[in-house]
Amino acid sequence: MAEAKPSAWDEVRLQAWEILQKIGKNSTPSDLLFKRTFSQNLHWTPLDRAFLVELVQGTLRWRNRLDGAILRAARFPDKKIELRLFHLLRLGAYQIMFLDRVPDSAAVNETVRLAKVLFKNEKVSGFANAILRHIARNKDREVFPPFQDQPIEYLIQALSHPSWMVERWVKEFGPETTRKICAANNLRPPFTVRVNALKISRESLQGKMAAMSFRSRLTSFSPDGLVWEGGLDPATEDLFAQGFYYIQDEASQLIAHLVAPQPGERLLEACAAPGGKVTHMAQLMGDRGEIIALDLHDFKIDLIRENCRRLGIQTIKGLRADATQPLPFPADFFFDRILLDAPCTGLGTLHRNPEVKWRRRLEDVLRLQNLQSSILRNLCTRLKPGGILVYSTCTMTPEENDGVVEGFLAAHRDFQLEDLHSIVSNEIRPLIDAKGFLRTYPTLVIGDKGYRLDGFFAARMKKI
Repeated sequence: MAEAKPSAWDEVRLQAWEILQKIGKNSTPSDLLFKRTFSQNLHWTPLDRAFLVELVQGTLRWRNRLDGAILRAARFPDKKIELRLFHLLRLGAYQIMFLDRVPDSAAVNETVRLAKVLFKNEKVSGFANAILRHIARNKDREVFPPFQDQPIEYLIQALSHPSWMVERWVKEFGPETTRKICAANNLRPPFTVRVNALKISRESLQGKMAAMSFRSRLTSFSPDGLVWEGGLDPATEDLFAQGFYYIQDEASQLIAHLVAPQPGERLLEACAAPGGKVTHMAQLMGDRGEIIALDLHDFKIDLIRENCRRLGIQTIKGLRADATQPLPFPADFFFDRILLDAPCTGLGTLHRNPEVKWRRRLEDVLRLQNLQSSILRNLCTRLKPGGILVYSTCTMTPEENDGVVEGFLAAHRDFQLEDLHSIVSNEIRPLIDAKGFLRTYPTLVIGDKGYRLDGFFAARMKKI
């Protein structure tokens, strides 16, 4: 008798498990893994795709808490559970503990069914069944250390963050602010886009969306953004394919405005892939001028070119080069403005990229600080006198932000820091700190209103 074909939901759960496996083995970003999976499963519905993203990202967001529930049920150390099985148990536990729309029975049964297919061992599938049923019976009885007395232990366990990260943030921000940051990191991020003004106005795109029954609102700080509400799969939308928008967090949209490029200028962005900021700069220039987009890998340059084609941008030239080494330009080739969107720990994007929580280590902070400083020292030699140099990251560690900029300025007396208060619009000014830096957080309160942005840092310097 032929084996019954698995349902679409079974396919999705299997693909979620495979993506978790890949994330555990290499550094491929989850969004690229999603894109590959969607291209290989064109028969999936938008609901299938959304469920895959929810399963993978939710499991990664709550990994510590899920592991605690699994180990309490198993009653022995995690080292005795094969990692492949642990990934599967986490998937099942996430559905039980956090997805109200998935009945506990379905979460248990589908996970056990997958265990039978993947491991072909009755003891393994029986073990998975026992663990998940125990979690289902006890999911409302979780006990954590009291936040007031043991804030670090509480945040590690209840809000599922690595110990080194929590310890640093509590020291820097205090327990209560750290709690708000960790809680925000575990929320689904807002779906924010940058309107491509080369093709359509923000108001016109908002009108087109409304005509398709999609609600949206204007971003609070970026003059180019919309936040879309409700379910939407942008990869299959005609408006996306026509290049009317680029998916980009609001904080990221502010960086090009700090560079403030002018039509006809020559610009350079290093570490430019996948192209959000560099295409935004071209947009602000009216696609008139010359922009070189550097990155280290050919596939990343291809991403930039792909986005340029979709957005209808002509002025950007992708170039593969190592930004820590002398750049392949003639000796008299200089730029009016340079943006270094520096490789960083990415701790400001954990709500969007939850795998970063578990990939980063404390030693990465110093390693990346040295890399960032090396790139900055190299790029500055290609800036014209009077030119503008903007340094940005999507992290919140002082070593990678203030430390890099202050170290650079101390060693380069021909550069001066510009106070962004005097450069940005009134809307952006509340995001500028006392030092004149742009600084945003995953949880942000201005006045009596709260905002959700990625955690970004930026500084603007001028060559005297």
